[in-house]
Amino acid sequence: MSLPTPSGVFPLAFPLSFPLEPRAGGVRPLVHTRDFASPLTRILLSSEGQTTTLLESMSGESLRLRCLAQLRVPARQTGEGVAGLLGVHEEAGVLVRHTATTRQGGEPLSVNHVVARLDLEPAIEHCLTSTSVPLGRALTKAGTGHRRTLLETGRRRWGQGGDDRAACYKTYLVWHRDEPLVLINELFNPSFVPAG
Repeated sequence: MSLPTPSGVFPLAFPLSFPLEPRAGGVRPLVHTRDFASPLTRILLSSEGQTTTLLESMSGESLRLRCLAQLRVPARQTGEGVAGLLGVHEEAGVLVRHTATTRQGGEPLSVNHVVARLDLEPAIEHCLTSTSVPLGRALTKAGTGHRRTLLETGRRRWGQGGDDRAACYKTYLVWHRDEPLVLINELFNPSFVPAG
């Protein structure tokens, strides 16, 4: 399934390659959030709960999902290490999604790069491909996605609407029972979540 990319404030070029930071020897470091000055940023980045719920608490409003693009590709096209993290063969088909969590007026509070397995349980595929319900909320309603493993946090360029300020991000795995299901990188709007 491929959705057309809407025009608007978001860039129209979406990378397939997942933004994993290269690590010497392939070892992923422990996650450290103490380098962020804002206590709210540290809470958001260190939480293994639903990010949308935290963002709604911080913003004081219900947020919306905006699906920017989604397509199916072989796992090998999504970046080095992604297939291994998801526990799939390099040739296995995976879903790549780019979404934004937005305020009612359309301002993005976060943008998300998602790579998901589609081979674990056909009944949850609708959760992975929904263009209106946030992923965590959809998986919880379907009875999965309760366990998350935080892999890394850091800073990267925001890059939305020509804004090149540093923004904070977190990368995490969502599990279905004992199998990795979804790899998510969530980049937070620096106007809303301080990256200092």
